Amino acid sequence: MSNSKFPTLSPSEAIANNVDLLTEILVRSPVKSLMKFKCVSKHWQSLISSPCFTRRLYPDARLVSGLILHRAYGHLSIPEYDFLPLGTKLISAPFRSLTVANHPLRLSILQSCNGLLFCSSSTSNSNLPCDYHIYNPTSHQLVSLPPFVDEMSRVIHRIGLAYDPAKSSHFKIVCICSDPLEENGNAGVSYQIEVYSSQTASWRLSGLPFVLPYNMKHKVGVFWNGALHWIDPFYSCLCFKVDAEQLQEMPMPPFQVPSNSIERLGMMVAEALGRSVVCFGESREHLHIVVNNDRCRKKFNVYEMKRDYSGWFVKYHVDLDALIDAFPEIDASLDDFQQPSPYHEYCILGIIREANDEESYMVLHIPGKAIRYNLNDKTFTKICDFDPGHEEWSHAYHYMETLAPFG
Repeated sequence: MSNSKFPTLSPSEAIANNVDLLTEILVRSPVKSLMKFKCVSKHWQSLISSPCFTRRLYPDARLVSGLILHRAYGHLSIPEYDFLPLGTKLISAPFRSLTVANHPLRLSILQSCNGLLFCSSSTSNSNLPCDYHIYNPTSHQLVSLPPFVDEMSRVIHRIGLAYDPAKSSHFKIVCICSDPLEENGNAGVSYQIEVYSSQTASWRLSGLPFVLPYNMKHKVGVFWNGALHWIDPFYSCLCFKVDAEQLQEMPMPPFQVPSNSIERLGMMVAEALGRSVVCFGESREHLHIVVNNDRCRKKFNVYEMKRDYSGWFVKYHVDLDALIDAFPEIDASLDDFQQPSPYHEYCILGIIREANDEESYMVLHIPGKAIRYNLNDKTFTKICDFDPGHEEWSHAYHYMETLAPFG
C-alpha cells in the first residue's frame, strides 16, 4: 500500500532536488549549456549564478586563460580580434568581432578588468555619439551604459572600468573630462571627474573641477588596488581611488624626464624616450610597468608598484640575448631606410603572474611565433605559430573566464 505522505521521486527529480549532486553534474557542463540551464528554473538559475558555483567552475579567479589581440589594421568601424590561448585547457576564440543588436557599429575593446571587457562604439565621425558597453566574453552577458547628459559638450581624456567580483557585483566607470572650448587655453585646462555606477545606473559628477598645467591625452585606465591608474611618462601618474573618490598623483616610474627637459630636448627626443614604456598593466593584483634599459631593447626591467604607493621597485630583470640566439629572425638587421639597425623585431603582449610566482611569465610576439618567457629562470618555450600576414596587433587584452554576476 502506498504512503501518500512520502511520494516517490523520479530519478530526475531526485537529482534536481539534491544540490550537491546537481552541482557536480553542472560543473562538468560546457558554459554554453550552463547559460541555457539557467532558464530551466529559478533554482537552477540561482545555483549557477551563485559565487560558490563560480568558484567551483573556475577555482583560480585570477587565471589569465588567453590574450585577445586587437588587429592593428582594418576599417575603423569593423575592429577584428585574434585569440592566443595561454593555458593547457583547450579554449576556442571567444569572438572574432563584437556586435550589439540594433547597433550599426561593432565594438572596440578599451580595457579588460577581472573577466569583463569595457568596450566602446566610437568612430572617427565626431558627430556620432560614443556608446559604452560592459561585456563578459564567457557568459556573453552585455550591459549598455546610458549616454552622458549633454554628451557633445565634453572631451574625454581619461576613462576606465573598476570591477572587483570578490567585493561586489557592481561596477563603476570613471571619466575625466574637459570642456572643448577650454582646450586652447594657455593657463591650463579645467577638468571634471564623472562616475557611472551600475548600482544606480546613472552618471554623476565627482568632486569639484580642477586645473592641470598641461593637456592630458586620451588614455584608458588600469584597475588595481581599488583604484584606476593612468600613466604619462612626461607629466604625471594619476590614481583615482574608486570608493573614496579621491584623485591623487602617484610616484613616477624611474625613467621619467622633467617637463622642462622635454621642452629643451624637443618633441622628437621626448617621443623617442616615450618608447621606453613598452608595457603597463595589472596581473594577479600586481601593477607592472616595463621599461627599456638599453637602446637595443634586449635588456629591460619589469617594475612593480608597492601597495602603499611609496614607489616602484624592480621585480624582474629581462635579458633576451639567449632568446635572440635561439630565434635569429628576431634580429632586424635593416630598418625602413635600409641602414644597419640595433633594434629587434618583437613586442611584449603581456606580463602574466601565476599563483606560484616561480611560474610567472611574459608573452612575446616574434616574427611568426608567440613565446612564453619565464621571468624567474629566463627559460622560454614556443606557444604557437602565427599565420603569415596576421601578426599586426595594436593591443592585447587579458581573457579571464568567469560567470560572476555583474550589473
